[in-house]
Amino acid sequence: MRTSIAFAAAMAFALASGAQAAMTVSNAKTKNVSCASGVCTPTAGNANLNTGELQAMLASADITVKSNAAAPDIGIADPLTWASSHRLTLDSYESIHVRVPVAVEGTSGLTIITNDGGSGGDYTFNTATSGAITFWDTASSLVINGKSYVLVSSIKTLASDIAANPSRNYALAKNYDASVDGVYTNAPVVTAFGGAFEGLGNTIQNLTITSDKPDRMIGLFSVLNKGGTIRDLGLPHAAVSGLGSTCKHCWDEYVGILVAQNFGTITSTSASGSISEGAGQTILGGIAGYSGGRIGLASFTGTIRVSGHHPSAQAGGIAGELTGTILQSSATIDSQGADLVGGLVGYLLDGTITMSHASGTVSGRQGGGLVGVGDSETGATITQSFASTTVFAADEGGGLIAAGNVLHIAQSYSIGAVGVWRDKGNHLGGFMGINVAATISQAYAAGLVTAGRSVPCVAGFVGYDQNGVYASAYWNITSTGQKFSGCNYNVDGITGLTDAQLKSGLPAGFDPNVWGQNASINNGWPYLLANPPQ
Repeated sequence: MRTSIAFAAAMAFALASGAQAAMTVSNAKTKNVSCASGVCTPTAGNANLNTGELQAMLASADITVKSNAAAPDIGIADPLTWASSHRLTLDSYESIHVRVPVAVEGTSGLTIITNDGGSGGDYTFNTATSGAITFWDTASSLVINGKSYVLVSSIKTLASDIAANPSRNYALAKNYDASVDGVYTNAPVVTAFGGAFEGLGNTIQNLTITSDKPDRMIGLFSVLNKGGTIRDLGLPHAAVSGLGSTCKHCWDEYVGILVAQNFGTITSTSASGSISEGAGQTILGGIAGYSGGRIGLASFTGTIRVSGHHPSAQAGGIAGELTGTILQSSATIDSQGADLVGGLVGYLLDGTITMSHASGTVSGRQGGGLVGVGDSETGATITQSFASTTVFAADEGGGLIAAGNVLHIAQSYSIGAVGVWRDKGNHLGGFMGINVAATISQAYAAGLVTAGRSVPCVAGFVGYDQNGVYASAYWNITSTGQKFSGCNYNVDGITGLTDAQLKSGLPAGFDPNVWGQNASINNGWPYLLANPPQ
């Protein structure tokens, strides 16, 4: 779980310790560090402060670890604990990378400061190596970039605190097992939230929500307001279930493991588990049901199931419906039964997807490996993204997207298979099922495309084209099994290549600053340098 987040954090730390010098805190011998009057600073690049020495200093005084231009980042590389009442301040010229457990065991405090002299930095938690900050006492003090946070150790405390003050800043003191709470019948945090919730790399596991009424906002949070933030949180082994909407012509139920509706900023978060839904107009997503805000460095692994006689639902691995932004996010999804379903987003409406990817299997009426349907009046965009999702569709199906209208797609590819669902299918394409006035450039399709007994349009790249514009677009004739780029004909601007040709070098028009190629990566086909296969 949390592959993309851990990868990003690991990359950030690698950059800090390789491409530019860093100040680390580890069990290695102290070098290139000067400590005076409670402040430890690097005297040269590649500085290290011994963990034991830091813990000894904290036993008797407040200590500040402060980086500078010579070593811009601070990296915590070996476990750090202290039980005194003294405060540790991590004051970084740029970024702070926590890649191991840090435990504040006493009634002390922690201050985190980034970009103190530099710019573009942040604080990250490498969850792949158990990077997290925990507090044993919720009365301890936490300050991040000048803002104080209230520490909470349970969902119920978080919910009651937010109900009392929905714009305050809160942080999860340590991992929490929500199985002790039993089954929630509504969003635990039902109050719309406009403050900041900092997970500190910790998790809330085994969250179970089974709605007892239709037309609900279902998730850990019901609504994240504009200006609100949720970050650095994992939600493993969640099970969220709704009843659907009673409204026949509107979407009144939103379901997401983290939040039902997002208008704020979600970053460095993950979820795994299951989402299930009865019939009705419902929007479901692994992270957010609907997102009109910003989601970055998010991941979801799990299942989404829609049942009932009229499953008019929109489902996506990250968001069911998107009018905001998703970047550097991923989903591995097994989804069945939705009306519009995508590996990452079900319905893309005037939103943006960048440097993201999806895998797994999606099955529904309109299914896309990355996006179900993109329908925009102003031009939604997908850039530097890919899908390896297996797609089964009863109407439109595409390796990257089922159907698109006034959509811009650039520097993206699809390699998952596309086929029919429940022995039905209409327009199937290796990249897109149906294109209505969408612009596609620097793109290719390489997944197998198979037709059922009665599919009228099946093709290597686009099942049906209506006023689409293509530049440097390709399909793999060999691996897709299709000799035409479009429905029984070749579409202008789309070129067929054999498997050997696609592996022999970057196709004409592909930017070598964006695309790479290696026989041992991505089956030898082109891949995105900034968004490589996992």
